[in-house]
Amino acid sequence: MAREAMITINCERYSKKVIDIINAFSNAGWTYYNKNNMVHYLPLGDNDDFYWNEDDLSEKRLYDLIECKQVRNELIGLDMYYENSDIGITVLARDTKEINLNLDINRKTIENSRESFTDVGWYFSYILIKLKESGCLIDDIRFEEYTD
Repeated sequence: MAREAMITINCERYSKKVIDIINAFSNAGWTYYNKNNMVHYLPLGDNDDFYWNEDDLSEKRLYDLIECKQVRNELIGLDMYYENSDIGITVLARDTKEINLNLDINRKTIENSRESFTDVGWYFSYILIKLKESGCLIDDIRFEEYTD
């Protein structure tokens, strides 16, 4: 058994464009490039099948993809990593009213086991506080943690 955790945020008052939220994450120290300089994302036309791709995408190509997916009301999926660490999140959103942040890439925990509680303070400090400091308004925050 392992724990899973997620933060859901509403940034609709800040912007209706998901790409603006991704930019706010970038300004807050998060990147969509993994250690191999690749982007892990849901492709256009995925139809909620979760066939993740990993490619060497330029920033422009990624932004165009995200904007196109939002116009088509497709689920946008993108892995992001904090600065030069291996701690990451999976961002899932169709719009900015409900953005799911799955804390699933080397989840930061209180202790060092799969069953340890999530260090929610770390995520609040390095996501929510940093987004707020970069000017991104967050009207609703929900944190969930459960065992699967």
